[in-house]
Amino acid sequence: MKILFVTNDRDARRAGRMQGPCGLEIEVSSFTFEDLVRFRRAPAEGAVLNRTALEHALAETERFDGVFAEAPEAVLLDYVRRKRGMRPLRWLVNVVQLLARVQPIRASIRRLYGDDPLALAAADPRLCWGVTTRAHVAELARLGLPPERIVFHPSTTAIQVAFAPGAAAALALDAPRALPASLADVADAALVAGTNNRDLATVCAAAERARVRVHILTDRPRHAPVSSAVRDHEPVPLAAFVAAVARARLLVVPLRAGDASCGQQTIAIAQHVRTLVLASDVPAVRDYVIHGESGLLVPPEDPAALAAALRGALEARPPAALVEAGFGRNARDGALVPGLLRRVYLDPLG
Repeated sequence: MKILFVTNDRDARRAGRMQGPCGLEIEVSSFTFEDLVRFRRAPAEGAVLNRTALEHALAETERFDGVFAEAPEAVLLDYVRRKRGMRPLRWLVNVVQLLARVQPIRASIRRLYGDDPLALAAADPRLCWGVTTRAHVAELARLGLPPERIVFHPSTTAIQVAFAPGAAAALALDAPRALPASLADVADAALVAGTNNRDLATVCAAAERARVRVHILTDRPRHAPVSSAVRDHEPVPLAAFVAAVARARLLVVPLRAGDASCGQQTIAIAQHVRTLVLASDVPAVRDYVIHGESGLLVPPEDPAALAAALRGALEARPPAALVEAGFGRNARDGALVPGLLRRVYLDPLG
């Protein structure tokens, strides 16, 4: 079974072909969804579709039996393939920030072609939606997609990690994890991964209150607010990122109240390498971290509470049970990946 992996991740795009779980042959697409779609400022305005890039993407999908897509823009390719009577493919679309991105595409397709792509998707048993939080289950249900094709489990995050280039080697339990010299000061410190500036402002305020230094590590260049409490590192490859998470004292995941996109992959990596997770207490995070059992939670956008938790976690080693419980949860999720992929790509359609 040949699977096309459609992702905007730059490391993945350099990987080319790889062998995936269940004997799946995975090839990274030559296009991204950013090539196909440009969103207007307001969702009601819809999105601009790049028709030249769309034709290229359609031709590329013809060489594959199935698609794993990290973005809900896949509904566009699925819709156009179906309308043209092209060979059916099996799809697993991993949904993040669903309504913010599907609705503009839905509006544009309705305006251009006169019908609803999600109504057609709901009738196609070959298309499954992988969701990483319970909030997304509710969103999909409101859009009318059948519950039997909504694949909810944090293991859908493990699928994203499994499909990432070099992830199997970087996350192997016996993998060498030499920390690059540029990240030496991350060892035994607090690491913050992938925050936006509003979240970072909370981290800066908390670090200054706690009189500790935190380290920002993301997969792309960013412009961070200047603060003596924060060191903003250059982007690093996946193996170096995993090594940094493994050597840090804790991973901090600051979020805003109501945020449904919670850095699930980073939390999964931290739990896999037995690093304590300290995160904002929002519903999406509770699917991964139970306070006092598999990590620590603090109220969102609360610098004082985050400062107290930071200081406590850095001054004393966390109980081993907290770290081991997170590792065990992550291992259970990872063990479910082969069965989930067989269900989507290999099992007979009901």
